[in-house]
Amino acid sequence: IGCLYGELPDADEYGAFRMPNEYLQAYRQLGYSVMPHPVLSPEQVDVLVDEVGQLADDVEHHPKMDLLYATSLHILKDTPMFYCQGQWRACWGMHDVVMMPHLAVPASQLLGNVPVRLWYDEVLVKKARVGPCLPWQQNYQRWQHTTPINHVTVLIALDNLTADTGALCVTPGSHVWRDGELFPPLPYDEGKDESQHMASIYDITNEDERECLLDTPPQTVELRRGQAMFVHPMLLYASHANRSLDASRCLLVHYMGSNTFTTQAGPLLPRTTRFPPGAAIQGPYFPVAFDPAMVEDMAPEPGEVPGI
Repeated sequence: IGCLYGELPDADEYGAFRMPNEYLQAYRQLGYSVMPHPVLSPEQVDVLVDEVGQLADDVEHHPKMDLLYATSLHILKDTPMFYCQGQWRACWGMHDVVMMPHLAVPASQLLGNVPVRLWYDEVLVKKARVGPCLPWQQNYQRWQHTTPINHVTVLIALDNLTADTGALCVTPGSHVWRDGELFPPLPYDEGKDESQHMASIYDITNEDERECLLDTPPQTVELRRGQAMFVHPMLLYASHANRSLDASRCLLVHYMGSNTFTTQAGPLLPRTTRFPPGAAIQGPYFPVAFDPAMVEDMAPEPGEVPGI
């Protein structure tokens, strides 16, 4: 790496990137944790925003489009949201950010101080005024071809995210409501406005869960440009629409613990390794982003909350 971050730290310097225990505890209790300070400088965000612009403005003719896992082909479809997956293979800055210790070290802590591999990354761009809200969902709803539930997501704001610009709306504590069982998926319905989409949480929750919602209603998580939040794969969340005059952009990096396995035969992502059922997920398409065994002084601190 080097375009975005420079040289990786020495082996005895990784401790500086540890997530404080109170933020680990918040993640266990709430299902998410917001880092107190930006993980990216304004200059680093500028690099990523430029790369997002190159993808969103003309992804069909991007020189490395064949390396992407998925894209919404924004120009051809003129959709209100641009979506891209796998840009770490196509853009230098995106490649570097998934390896940054600011993200990978806390991800390892949250998964129990284990080696973490990159699962994949995503970019979302909601167009000005018309960028849609996203219905209630859990990340693991899309990852049931992997096991166990051994993942963590980092969302990085590339613009200030608020209720008016497309911030996440989360349901604190919902990651433990069903003891590993998923909520029913909610498809996006263009005929519903944002308030109707947000109210649909009551269509998929039971009586006890609705009681929890009365005590702790869904909360909007606002992020400053360059700030990050870590999200549990079972957390129930939605996102607000973008009603602002500017596009709203964010980057998501999904990590998984080293002992994650496939439940099906074939590639997990387009044009990647074909695995037999039950195989450990590994190889160049799922690189190790951080291994605590390779650095010094990375044993859990006294009182640190154990991993998932």
